Amino acid sequence: MKESLAGEILKKSDCLTIVKDCLHLQNENDFELLAYKVLKPSNILEGFLGEYYKLQVDIKEKNSDDVKNLQFFVKSIPVTNEMYRDECERKGFFRKESRMYAEILPNIQRYVAHDLFPKSYLVRSDILVLEDLSLPEKGFKQLAASEVYTTKHFHLCLQLLARFHAASIAWETNDGFNIGKKFKDVIFEVQLTTKNEWYITGIKAALYLAQHHPKYQYREAQKFINEELYKIFLNMEEFATASTTQRNVLCHRDAWNSNFLWKYDPASQQPLECRLIDFQLTCYSPPGIDVLNFLYNNFENSQRRDREVPELLKYYHNSLRDELKRLNLPEDLISPKEFEENCRRALLPVLTLRAICVPLFSLPNGWASHIRATEQKKFDDYMNSERTEMFERVSKIDPTYMDKILFPIQEILEYFNFRAK
Repeated sequence: MKESLAGEILKKSDCLTIVKDCLHLQNENDFELLAYKVLKPSNILEGFLGEYYKLQVDIKEKNSDDVKNLQFFVKSIPVTNEMYRDECERKGFFRKESRMYAEILPNIQRYVAHDLFPKSYLVRSDILVLEDLSLPEKGFKQLAASEVYTTKHFHLCLQLLARFHAASIAWETNDGFNIGKKFKDVIFEVQLTTKNEWYITGIKAALYLAQHHPKYQYREAQKFINEELYKIFLNMEEFATASTTQRNVLCHRDAWNSNFLWKYDPASQQPLECRLIDFQLTCYSPPGIDVLNFLYNNFENSQRRDREVPELLKYYHNSLRDELKRLNLPEDLISPKEFEENCRRALLPVLTLRAICVPLFSLPNGWASHIRATEQKKFDDYMNSERTEMFERVSKIDPTYMDKILFPIQEILEYFNFRAK
């Protein structure tokens, strides 16, 4: 653990509120707060859209001499990097997630028997204090880099997404409103929009990679890349927004490996359940973009994906039907045909996001955190201005990097029927 940042992030009054809510106590006089610390664990995953900490609290409950130690997970708008903080505040990701936890997620959980995400104990526009699912008694962890998804992993994730989507339909139905309209200032598009410099930087980088892809140096492909592809990228938001003809649901929109936490059976080591984290990108649209985003980002190769995705899409749709039935809603509110059409609509934005995000997900372990800490201006340039230098720089460290980031470009060009040569 690194040095405590307690005074900078949380005050004593915050900790009193957190403990009271966590232990379901009537008031703050039911316990004595002995000490608290906010620490930066050395092994915690760095976030692109915030800083992560652990809160440790020592208390004694009323009429007890035993000291109880509590620990919580803390997400904060950056406090140690001014440029990074300015970026997060400018883009509003953190405010969006705070409002998700304050106004939307508790209502979603009302319609699901199983917990979908960590409980929240303090929600502000600059900080979230959440249930720490990594504690031994909770038993959740992220999938290690060396592990791959089994069929059981995929089924549990798809069940969770189906529950999340169905719960949003139930909330709308029971309360008689439209989530997209009521919360339009919360669940607006923040990724696939030309208003976001991160997206513009990403599609320019994708265009550069397409122009230099060694398998697409023939005339027809280069003509398409240079004359059409960037214009397509600029209009991607229309594929991801709420539909006027298909059923919309609340979509997580960031369902990739690092945003799931897993609990395993101690004896068999088979996954038992999962939780979803990070709601900074949540939107309102048909569910296909959520499901395809998850499936396309969690297969290790295209052959396996092409073979298994159709069956997993059926599994998701059957799970959605089961959840709607459990909620006393018509099972085919989203018919198989409608879902199939929705997935066709969602495929191009999913492939576009892969072309932007895979170069970031594939950075060497710890490299982004190091650059952000030691070269703040350069890191901001890589995120929001120009990535060509980053590609060249990382390729010198990892000779396999270019192959990893070129493959999503190949997927996009194959989508438009251009063969690799």
